[in-house]
Amino acid sequence: MGNTSYKMSNLVEISTMVTESSDFFSIKDKIIEKMLEVVHPTKACVNLFYKNNYQYAYLVCSETLEAIPQLFPIMQPRGVKIDFNTYPKYIHEAVKEKKIIYVDNIFEDERADDERELAAEEGYVGRIVYPLITNNTVVGFMTCFLTETDKLTETDIDFISSVASLISLSIDITTKNNNMNLLVHKLRGSISSINEATKKLYMNKNINEFLDHLSEQACSITSSKEAVIMINENDNSNRMFSSYNHGEKNYINTYTAMSKIIEKEDMGGYENNINAHIEAGVNIDSYIYYKLKDKNKIIGIIVCVNGENYTEDDLNILSILAKQVSVGMQLYEYNSVEVKHRLLANELNILNKQQKLIMDESKMDCNEQKELYFYHRPARVVGGDFYYAMRVDEENIVYIVADVMGHGIVSNYVVAMIKGAFKVLAHQYKTSEEIMTNLNKMLYDEFDKMGVFTTCLISVVNTKNNTITVSNAGHYSPIMIRKDGSAVQDLKCVKGIPLGILEDAEYVNNIHDIADYPMVCMYTDGVLEIKNVQKEEYGISRLQEFLQNNFEYDREKIVENLKDNLKKFANIDSYDDDILVVMLKDK
Repeated sequence: MGNTSYKMSNLVEISTMVTESSDFFSIKDKIIEKMLEVVHPTKACVNLFYKNNYQYAYLVCSETLEAIPQLFPIMQPRGVKIDFNTYPKYIHEAVKEKKIIYVDNIFEDERADDERELAAEEGYVGRIVYPLITNNTVVGFMTCFLTETDKLTETDIDFISSVASLISLSIDITTKNNNMNLLVHKLRGSISSINEATKKLYMNKNINEFLDHLSEQACSITSSKEAVIMINENDNSNRMFSSYNHGEKNYINTYTAMSKIIEKEDMGGYENNINAHIEAGVNIDSYIYYKLKDKNKIIGIIVCVNGENYTEDDLNILSILAKQVSVGMQLYEYNSVEVKHRLLANELNILNKQQKLIMDESKMDCNEQKELYFYHRPARVVGGDFYYAMRVDEENIVYIVADVMGHGIVSNYVVAMIKGAFKVLAHQYKTSEEIMTNLNKMLYDEFDKMGVFTTCLISVVNTKNNTITVSNAGHYSPIMIRKDGSAVQDLKCVKGIPLGILEDAEYVNNIHDIADYPMVCMYTDGVLEIKNVQKEEYGISRLQEFLQNNFEYDREKIVENLKDNLKKFANIDSYDDDILVVMLKDK
């Protein structure tokens, strides 16, 4: 057995692995290997339960299962699916009672009578089970197999227990990271689709098509069987309905439940596992809703039903969709009077000049080696993409790249708010994470009232140390090009949630040495989503390849080549979304 200091050293290594990784599956085997270096059961393996389903236990070990490969082949990343009822009684006991169970002799303990044939075949005589617990819920278990010569002391058991706790922590970190990525992915996909529908509404004024599209989006982003949007017109004298049914032959008849749900006092909410139907003949097992509001008036509601398990994340996303419906209705009303179009166009021309002046100020020399430059092309007269840079002292330059939901006057107003708040906070706080966290707190209430949010990156360039510190609010990570023209493939840039979604969201610093990186590029999704005639998107890989081929040119040449490259790819000279590419580059 290893001595105490050896165990502690390995425990520290395991702890470091857990805290530095957001993916349990990439480090699980290394954790077990480190554990087995200092304690000596024959083998150890980990089983997980997914989504609190205790019917199946998934075996997720791979390299650690060499002793029993015939019984437990690994055929998929999430592990082998095994009926939990086939496991011996003492493992059920460990999971149910959340305690460590040590079976010293499989052939003498009656709780292991069903396991004896397996134990004899595989050559182990004992087994110890550690439940893996996060938030007071058992998410899996780890078992260690013992031969006749393997003996575990109390110190060994305590050591393995500490490792099990770290495994539980890693699983919890992974789950939260996956949930965050899923939320941001849902937001990006749904908002992109919603913006497309809003553009069509702006062009052809077809409100029914707009609502049909959004009810489909509501159904999709909440993983529901059916979604219904109801809007009151003319002081409730008329009502418009739109519904979407996902994969069901017969509609669930959500309409009849609308009046019951809209009477609820809360703006939004959800309920899972409904024991009684809301109304006779209405087959609803769960529902989630959010009301539509215009100023201080409730103008309708979105209701989605029969999702598997609604969460607060689903409610947050549905609230954004609800606010977009409200904005769309306002746009529909604005479009009804042609004079308003001309007034709007005049206002947008003025705002465009203001926004161009703001962004042009941000072209600057950082030091003798590096400069900041950008290419911006709004899809309309005024876009929702924004960039601003400022020097806060002799050594530090702070800049922000933001992608505001929507376009026009509303997005320009949001851009103005972001710029004002950013200028104040950049002088008040030193790190990008502090600026981002406080920017979200400062703007949350206003964003919530307007029903908008924004993804963005805030960067602090230290010209003395040649470092860049980036905080990421749901945005694409930067592309970094080395001097040899290769791109960084494993850039660590931890994403937080977009600004304006959660009031108490927190963000982190991602620090990178840029001395040997002549190009650091930040961008918004407009350039990535340009499509060619085959409907292929330009995408990150093509943008990265372009930068690798052009980073050595001067800034004017890069912009000229980018314009030509995009035009050649799309075979057009106008695009559906804003394009913003910001370059921190060697001169």
